[in-house]
Amino acid sequence: MWKLCEIMVAKCKIEKFNGSKYSIWKLTIKEILRNDNCQDAIEGKPTNVINERWTKMGENVVINLHIAMANLVLSSVAKKKTAKEIWDTFHKLYEVESLQTRIFLKRKLYTLRMSESTLVIYHINNLNTLLVKFFALDFNTEENEHA
Repeated sequence: MWKLCEIMVAKCKIEKFNGSKYSIWKLTIKEILRNDNCQDAIEGKPTNVINERWTKMGENVVINLHIAMANLVLSSVAKKKTAKEIWDTFHKLYEVESLQTRIFLKRKLYTLRMSESTLVIYHINNLNTLLVKFFALDFNTEENEHA
């Protein structure tokens, strides 16, 4: 049905999470896990998974998460045993879903301007980074807001 997770983070060149740019790191890790059909390890055990396979998949995902963290961040989740516990801890520590955060991001989106000295590609990257933050908070934006 689905294969066991491999050590996929070591194969991908991603920046280790050091406490900043959480939304981009989160998106990258989720895509890596989804690509390897291992995203269930951070979401919760499905009913149709055999315990032995679930244990092995969870261990591999924990290893991958550890590899993808800087030492400073790793120390904050070192005692967590499962991938879901690590993921939930990150959610509590780095992902603020308050109304204040949403308003701040909306204001930042509406006031984003490209200065004359900025290359277009950098401006588009800034815009896309901001939109990823909206996506990470499940905060939908309208297509015309992207423009």
